[in-house]
Amino acid sequence: MTDRLPVSTLSKAVLALVASGATAAVILSQFLGEEEGTKYQAYLDGAKVWTICKGHTQGVRPGQTATPADCERFFLSDIGVSFNLIDRLVKVPMSEPQRAGVTSFCTYNNSPANCASSTFLRKLNAGDRSGACNEMRRWVFITVDGQKFDCRTPGNTLCRGIPPRRERERELCLLGDPPQH
Repeated sequence: MTDRLPVSTLSKAVLALVASGATAAVILSQFLGEEEGTKYQAYLDGAKVWTICKGHTQGVRPGQTATPADCERFFLSDIGVSFNLIDRLVKVPMSEPQRAGVTSFCTYNNSPANCASSTFLRKLNAGDRSGACNEMRRWVFITVDGQKFDCRTPGNTLCRGIPPRRERERELCLLGDPPQH
Protein backbone atom coordinates (compact mmCIF):
# COMPACT_ATOMS: atom_id res chain seq x y z
CA MET A 1 0.00 0.00 0.00
CA THR A 2 1.39 3.40 -0.90
CA ASP A 3 0.74 6.72 0.77
CA ARG A 4 -1.21 9.05 -1.48
CA LEU A 5 -1.30 12.78 -1.19
CA PRO A 6 -4.77 14.19 -0.66
CA VAL A 7 -6.40 15.82 -3.65
CA SER A 8 -6.01 19.58 -3.45
CA THR A 9 -9.08 21.75 -3.03
CA LEU A 10 -7.19 24.73 -4.45
CA SER A 11 -7.48 25.76 -8.09
CA LYS A 12 -4.72 24.96 -10.56
CA ALA A 13 -4.06 28.71 -10.85
CA VAL A 14 -3.50 29.13 -7.09
CA LEU A 15 -1.36 25.99 -6.95
CA ALA A 16 0.75 27.25 -9.87
CA LEU A 17 1.35 30.54 -8.06
CA VAL A 18 2.35 28.69 -4.90
CA ALA A 19 4.70 26.41 -6.89
CA SER A 20 6.29 29.42 -8.58
CA GLY A 21 7.09 31.06 -5.25
CA ALA A 22 4.61 33.93 -5.68
CA THR A 23 4.16 36.46 -2.90
CA ALA A 24 1.24 36.31 -0.51
CA ALA A 25 -0.31 39.33 -2.24
CA VAL A 26 -0.28 37.62 -5.64
CA ILE A 27 -1.64 34.36 -4.20
CA LEU A 28 -4.31 36.24 -2.25
CA SER A 29 -5.37 38.23 -5.31
CA GLN A 30 -5.97 35.04 -7.30
CA PHE A 31 -7.61 33.29 -4.35
CA LEU A 32 -9.99 36.16 -3.59
CA GLY A 33 -10.81 36.58 -7.26
CA GLU A 34 -11.98 32.97 -7.24
CA GLU A 35 -13.72 33.10 -3.86
CA GLU A 36 -15.27 36.55 -3.95
CA GLY A 37 -15.38 37.13 -7.67
CA THR A 38 -15.07 40.65 -8.98
CA LYS A 39 -18.39 42.40 -9.03
CA TYR A 40 -18.66 45.96 -10.26
CA GLN A 41 -22.13 46.50 -8.79
CA ALA A 42 -22.61 46.67 -5.01
CA TYR A 43 -24.40 43.64 -3.58
CA LEU A 44 -25.41 42.26 -0.20
CA ASP A 45 -23.23 39.31 0.75
CA GLY A 46 -24.55 36.34 2.74
CA ALA A 47 -24.11 38.22 6.02
CA LYS A 48 -26.02 41.21 4.55
CA VAL A 49 -22.94 43.42 4.23
CA TRP A 50 -22.72 45.72 1.19
CA THR A 51 -19.79 44.52 -0.90
CA ILE A 52 -18.18 45.40 -4.23
CA CYS A 53 -15.18 44.27 -6.32
CA LYS A 54 -13.12 41.51 -4.60
CA GLY A 55 -14.78 41.61 -1.20
CA HIS A 56 -14.38 45.35 -0.54
CA THR A 57 -16.87 46.50 2.11
CA GLN A 58 -15.66 49.81 3.55
CA GLY A 59 -18.02 52.63 2.60
CA VAL A 60 -19.95 50.55 0.06
CA ARG A 61 -23.50 51.79 -0.57
CA PRO A 62 -26.52 50.30 -2.31
CA GLY A 63 -26.47 51.13 -6.03
CA GLN A 64 -22.72 51.84 -6.06
CA THR A 65 -20.76 50.86 -9.15
CA ALA A 66 -17.00 50.52 -9.61
CA THR A 67 -14.61 50.40 -12.53
CA PRO A 68 -11.79 47.88 -12.89
CA ALA A 69 -9.40 50.67 -11.82
CA ASP A 70 -11.54 51.33 -8.71
CA CYS A 71 -11.47 47.63 -7.87
CA GLU A 72 -7.68 47.48 -8.22
CA ARG A 73 -7.30 50.54 -5.98
CA PHE A 74 -9.68 49.08 -3.36
CA PHE A 75 -7.85 45.75 -3.46
CA LEU A 76 -4.40 47.28 -3.02
CA SER A 77 -5.64 49.36 -0.10
CA ASP A 78 -7.54 46.45 1.47
CA ILE A 79 -4.65 43.98 1.28
CA GLY A 80 -2.26 46.55 2.74
CA VAL A 81 -4.53 47.04 5.73
CA SER A 82 -5.15 43.29 5.98
CA PHE A 83 -1.49 42.28 5.83
CA ASN A 84 -0.59 44.95 8.42
CA LEU A 85 -3.22 43.56 10.76
CA ILE A 86 -2.08 39.96 10.27
CA ASP A 87 1.56 40.96 10.74
CA ARG A 88 0.63 42.55 14.10
CA LEU A 89 -1.45 39.56 15.25
CA VAL A 90 0.78 36.69 14.13
CA LYS A 91 4.00 36.36 16.11
CA VAL A 92 5.53 33.42 14.21
CA PRO A 93 7.05 33.31 10.72
CA MET A 94 4.66 32.30 7.93
CA SER A 95 5.17 31.02 4.40
CA GLU A 96 3.70 33.13 1.59
CA PRO A 97 0.79 30.69 0.99
CA GLN A 98 0.10 30.57 4.74
CA ARG A 99 0.08 34.37 4.97
CA ALA A 100 -2.41 34.49 2.07
CA GLY A 101 -4.68 31.86 3.67
CA VAL A 102 -4.57 33.45 7.13
CA THR A 103 -5.27 36.88 5.68
CA SER A 104 -8.28 35.61 3.73
CA PHE A 105 -9.57 33.80 6.80
CA CYS A 106 -9.06 36.55 9.38
CA THR A 107 -9.76 39.71 7.43
CA TYR A 108 -11.78 38.96 4.32
CA ASN A 109 -14.19 36.38 5.60
CA ASN A 110 -14.32 36.93 9.35
CA SER A 111 -14.14 39.65 11.91
CA PRO A 112 -10.53 40.59 12.66
CA ALA A 113 -11.57 41.11 16.31
CA ASN A 114 -12.92 37.55 16.48
CA CYS A 115 -9.75 36.24 14.88
CA ALA A 116 -7.59 38.19 17.36
CA SER A 117 -9.19 36.44 20.33
CA SER A 118 -9.51 33.00 18.72
CA THR A 119 -8.13 29.57 19.52
CA PHE A 120 -6.88 29.62 15.93
CA LEU A 121 -4.55 32.55 16.64
CA ARG A 122 -3.46 31.21 20.03
CA LYS A 123 -2.45 27.91 18.45
CA LEU A 124 -0.72 29.60 15.51
CA ASN A 125 1.31 31.89 17.78
CA ALA A 126 2.20 28.92 20.02
CA GLY A 127 3.79 27.23 17.00
CA ASP A 128 0.99 24.67 16.49
CA ARG A 129 0.55 25.41 12.80
CA SER A 130 -1.37 22.23 12.00
CA GLY A 131 -3.69 22.67 14.98
CA ALA A 132 -4.28 26.31 14.10
CA CYS A 133 -5.02 25.61 10.45
CA ASN A 134 -7.42 22.81 11.42
CA GLU A 135 -9.31 25.31 13.63
CA MET A 136 -10.44 27.03 10.43
CA ARG A 137 -12.87 24.17 9.83
CA ARG A 138 -14.84 25.23 12.91
CA TRP A 139 -15.62 28.70 11.52
CA VAL A 140 -18.68 27.72 9.48
CA PHE A 141 -21.40 29.83 11.10
CA ILE A 142 -22.76 33.27 10.26
CA THR A 143 -25.14 35.50 12.16
CA VAL A 144 -27.74 37.47 10.23
CA ASP A 145 -30.26 39.70 11.99
CA GLY A 146 -29.37 38.05 15.31
CA GLN A 147 -29.95 34.52 14.01
CA LYS A 148 -27.06 32.04 13.81
CA PHE A 149 -26.81 29.82 10.73
CA ASP A 150 -24.72 26.67 10.29
CA CYS A 151 -23.34 26.89 6.76
CA ARG A 152 -23.00 23.08 6.58
CA THR A 153 -26.77 22.60 6.82
CA PRO A 154 -28.09 21.00 3.61
CA GLY A 155 -30.24 23.40 1.66
CA ASN A 156 -28.71 26.47 3.31
CA THR A 157 -28.33 28.88 0.40
CA LEU A 158 -27.22 31.77 2.60
CA CYS A 159 -23.65 30.60 3.18
CA ARG A 160 -23.10 27.17 1.65
CA GLY A 161 -19.82 28.37 0.12
CA ILE A 162 -18.22 28.93 3.53
CA PRO A 163 -17.26 25.29 4.41
CA PRO A 164 -15.44 24.64 1.09
CA ARG A 165 -13.74 28.04 1.39
CA ARG A 166 -12.53 27.08 4.88
CA GLU A 167 -10.99 23.92 3.39
CA ARG A 168 -9.14 25.98 0.79
CA GLU A 169 -7.97 28.54 3.38
CA ARG A 170 -6.85 25.64 5.59
CA GLU A 171 -4.90 24.13 2.72
CA LEU A 172 -3.11 27.44 2.05
CA CYS A 173 -2.43 27.72 5.78
CA LEU A 174 -0.67 24.34 5.73
CA LEU A 175 1.43 24.96 2.59
CA GLY A 176 5.07 25.94 2.48
CA ASP A 177 7.77 26.16 5.07
CA PRO A 178 7.89 29.39 7.07
CA PRO A 179 11.12 31.35 6.69
CA GLN A 180 13.71 30.71 9.39
CA HIS A 181 14.75 33.74 11.44
